[in-house]
Amino acid sequence: MPYEEMPWVRDGRLVHGDNAPIVVDSSAWFDWLATVTSFCFSGHASVRLTVRYEKRGYRFYWYAYSRIDSKLHNVYLGSSSKLTQRHLDDACQQIYQRAKERRKPANVEHRFIVTGHR
Repeated sequence: MPYEEMPWVRDGRLVHGDNAPIVVDSSAWFDWLATVTSFCFSGHASVRLTVRYEKRGYRFYWYAYSRIDSKLHNVYLGSSSKLTQRHLDDACQQIYQRAKERRKPANVEHRFIVTGHR
């Protein structure tokens, strides 16, 4: 499904099509979560998450995914009752930090061996 057609959460509000916006953390938000399997979330540091409800083992859980610098990062979010604005913002922060750590050059110690040439 193209991102334009997916439900989006921006600035604490769910927007999808011509429907009235739903405030995240409201009872309408949790009711809506029971009817979908994915949505997009725009959060911290312009990190865009694709949030998906996936089966792992015998249960379903929410996971967040984001591609930064050609690397796909993911974060476990848990059950629907844990999908609050704060938890989604924290997921953005976690993914941002992981991507930032990945960008840091490794501390490499260079040792030069001087050999005699004839």
